[in-house]
Amino acid sequence: MTTVSSLRAQMLVGCLAVLCFVAAVNAPPGIAQFLEPVSAHAQNTNSPRTEPKPRRQLPKPPTGPRGFEKYAGNDSPSRLITAGATRETVNPRRPVAPLEGRAYDAHPYFAWEIGPGSRSYHFTLFEGDRNKEPTAKIVYQADLTVTEFAYPQDATPLKPGKLYSWRVSTPTTTGTEDGVVARLVVLAGAEAAEVQEALASAGLRSPKTPEDRLDQARVFENYGVWYDALAIASDLAQNPRDKEALAYYEALLEKLEGRPD
Repeated sequence: MTTVSSLRAQMLVGCLAVLCFVAAVNAPPGIAQFLEPVSAHAQNTNSPRTEPKPRRQLPKPPTGPRGFEKYAGNDSPSRLITAGATRETVNPRRPVAPLEGRAYDAHPYFAWEIGPGSRSYHFTLFEGDRNKEPTAKIVYQADLTVTEFAYPQDATPLKPGKLYSWRVSTPTTTGTEDGVVARLVVLAGAEAAEVQEALASAGLRSPKTPEDRLDQARVFENYGVWYDALAIASDLAQNPRDKEALAYYEALLEKLEGRPD
């Protein structure tokens, strides 16, 4: 038989349960979260994460040269500079370009190696091969204090399919010293159309982000278009925080290392 005391105890327990429920419902969010039971979903700490978007697959030509052949000409004697345990060969005025470079843009970007002690450079662009035609017509020339040069947009565009050559000279006490002559062709016809289609298929005809521009440079590299690949890589490498662009720029330059002089 139930006693009065036991009835009072049961009533007290019931009241406490009701009070706890009311407190849990009306508690502030910071407290209520500790009073709620933990669901099985909340206990799962291995919930799937959003995976980074994969890089686009860039088109590549199935066969054929990449157009980054080593230069096989002759230049002025190289200078060896010793710095600790390292020895670096410096070849003044040598073009940072392959033997027979190709460009997609009719206003290419040119670069060359520094001439130790030189404060100025004379850039000359010729029509035809200056090595075979000593009287080749000068298309453009400029005096510069830097080792890179973007052919001006207001200058006469280079003609697709036509051969050009260029070199850099430095003044000396006895006159001038001419650097290596590099040859250049702007893509035309089927070759230009192939690169244009590759850029279009990858959605890179008008890149808007540094990542897209880097991918565009890789497309140019894949199709052997050195001048445009180098122009983009050199520009992106100006940002010291863009490690991927810096690595790509260095790797691109290494393709020309070891050229015989």
